[in-house]
Amino acid sequence: MNALVMAVLLAAAGTLAVGVDSVWAQAKVAVTREESKPQKVEIKAGEEVQFINNSGGTAHVMFGGNEAIKFYLGKGTSKVRFDKAGTYEYTVHVSGTKVHAHTGSVVVK
Repeated sequence: MNALVMAVLLAAAGTLAVGVDSVWAQAKVAVTREESKPQKVEIKAGEEVQFINNSGGTAHVMFGGNEAIKFYLGKGTSKVRFDKAGTYEYTVHVSGTKVHAHTGSVVVK
């Protein structure tokens, strides 16, 4: 009986550890009027970066280069998944601010 209880507890601990790893693996970028925090994030291929608009205005994010995409954050959040390794430079535009644009990067390993 004790061996069965121990096996269940170990299985539960393993599941909890996997859950914690997957939560911490996702990156978040807070968009403010002045900058993106952090300005550079590193993730593994297949992971997502969540952009959170804390600027008080509406915003959009544009990635340049061969993988060019543009998405509207509005006043909320948006996630982008990166499947290929590389460095992705982006520009954030916030409407209604003197500091209209700032940059950042996502490094995918």
